[in-house]
Order: sequence, then C-alpha cells, then structure tokens
Amino acid sequence: MDTFLKKPTSNILFLKSKEIEMQGKFLKRIGTLLCEGLSLKETIAFLQKITDKKQKNWLDQLEKGIRSGQLLHLELKKIGFSERVCTQIYLSTIHGDFAKTIKLSGEQLIDIARRKKKIQSILQYPLMLLLFITVMLFSMRYVLMPHIQRIATPEEVSVGIGTRLIMMIVYTAPYWLIGSVICISGFVLTIQYRNQNKTAVEQLNLYCKNRLFKKYIQLYWTQFYAFEWSQLLKSNSSMNKITQILKEDESAKLSREVGSLIESEMLKGNSFQAALQSLHFFKNDLGEIIQHGEQSGKLDSELMLYASECEDELNDRIERMMGKIQPIVFVFVALMIIAIYAALLLPTFSIMEGL
Repeated sequence: MDTFLKKPTSNILFLKSKEIEMQGKFLKRIGTLLCEGLSLKETIAFLQKITDKKQKNWLDQLEKGIRSGQLLHLELKKIGFSERVCTQIYLSTIHGDFAKTIKLSGEQLIDIARRKKKIQSILQYPLMLLLFITVMLFSMRYVLMPHIQRIATPEEVSVGIGTRLIMMIVYTAPYWLIGSVICISGFVLTIQYRNQNKTAVEQLNLYCKNRLFKKYIQLYWTQFYAFEWSQLLKSNSSMNKITQILKEDESAKLSREVGSLIESEMLKGNSFQAALQSLHFFKNDLGEIIQHGEQSGKLDSELMLYASECEDELNDRIERMMGKIQPIVFVFVALMIIAIYAALLLPTFSIMEGL
C-alpha cells in the first residue's frame, strides 16, 4: 500500500502544499456528491472509478473502515487528515450539516494550500539566492581568501581597516553560518523535547506566550470553535451539551482536553466564560461574546458573525505578513551580495594602491 498510508501525518504544517490541496479536493468531491443526494457508500464507489492511485488507496481505507462500522472522521484521521478537519466532520454528525461541512472542509484546505504556495513563491527566489551566497562564502573562505592573504597580510599598510573587516567577515562566515544552523536546530529540538510530555492545551498555551505567533494562533482556533459551536447551537445543543460533545471527540486530542477542562472549571462553580480564561489560544473577548449572546438569546448568530470576523482578520494578517517578508529577505540578500563583491574587489584595490 502507498507509503502515505503507512506513516500518515496529521500535522498540516508538515504537509506539502500539493498534499494539502489533494486532501482538499478529495473532501470537496465527497461533500459535493453527498450534497447531490448520494449516500457515502455510493460516493466512495463512484470516486474509486475516477481518482488516482493515492486517492484510491484513501477510498479503499475509508470503505473498509465504514464497512466495519467505523465513523468517517476516525478513518480520515488514520490516513493523515488533520485534527481540525476530523473535528469539523465529527461535530457535523451531531449538528446535521454533514455534507456541507465536508465540502467546506475541502474548500478550506484548498485555500490553505493556495496560501502556502503563495508564501513558497515569495520565498523561493530569495532562498535560492541565499543558497548561492552560502556556496560563494564557503568558496571564498577556502579557495580565494588563502591567496589574498598570501598577497596582502593584515600587517601590510596597503590594506585598509574596512578591507580587513570585510575579509574577517568572509573568513569567519562559514563558522557563524554553521553555528546559526546548530542553534536553530537545537532550539527546535529543545521545544520538541519540552513539549513531548505536555498536553495539547499546554502546548498551545506555551506557543501563545510568543507575541509573534499569539494573534495568529488565537484567531485560528477562536474562529474554528466559534463557528462549530454556532452550528451546534443551531441544532438546539446547549453550551453544557457542547462540552460533553467535545469530550467525546475521539479524533482530536485538543477538543477532548478543551471539553474536560471547561467541565472541570464549571464543576468548581465557574461559568463557561470564566473557564475559557485558562485557554490562552482563544481571544479574550470570546467569553464576552458568549455572555452577551446568552443574554440576547441569539448566541448562535453572534458566534457565527464573530467567527467570520476572526477569519477575515486572520486572512488580513497573513496577507500583510507575506507583504512584509519579501522585502526584508530581498534587502538581506542584497546586502550579502554587496558584501561579497566588496570582499572580492576591496583587497584588490588596496593591493594596487600599495604598489
């Protein structure tokens, strides 16, 4: 069977944009056919005839699981779909908008893949230049610099202070490049080691301590849960019932932990809104929205509108971030190129002046 089925990853951050897009189109096709009135078994049977090998493996896995009585979201989890997608589909089996939710999940994945491709296209050319610069620095350090140093040693008056400084930067470049890679790798491994024994809630709360990522994380998860809770409220579920539903989500560790934490806080006598205060990956005003909605009797509509506003703000922030990244990277690359040219030309000019 395909390797993807043997070792699936459900973390969307580590999936290629092509893989995310494939998952999105896969879910969108299923959702579209379900919206047209086909049953899930009929949908799978039809798609098995027109899909490629990898998606056919997914369909075979789904068919096998559903035939044995498993739920769709659990089978999707097994073949590598993210917890967010699986939770959306799980909740849709309760609020009743099953087909539309699957189609919407697919469209969201396609949109994520589009954004990821855009970021990759913005960074691709600068990264190629950075790779070229790295090769040039190593070549200059181990090929060109020894020859220059034999011609013009630091003791020679003909070599200026600026030239010596640039030569020193080029000379030490391989060391600080390697050191940077080691430091970044060590930082990532340290975070992974620290998080391996933490719960999903603790990990997200830890990430939210970083101001760089906090807003993005809060908008992402606030939008997700506000939208899903609004759908459940429309199907006449209460907030207490929603807590129980989250606790029973077998496909998502985060949802189970959120449900358990809210329940434990409410058993202590705290309100639903107060229970959210310990979940730092939600926006602070989510509790206020819930309180106001309960008082007005239109909590489902207000959460739906709030989710839409969070999604718009998240999209705006991502667009602004991508607009800032490219100029910064290009300026850095330009400075490095200038430094390389200076390291090549200034020693030559200094030597010529001393002749």
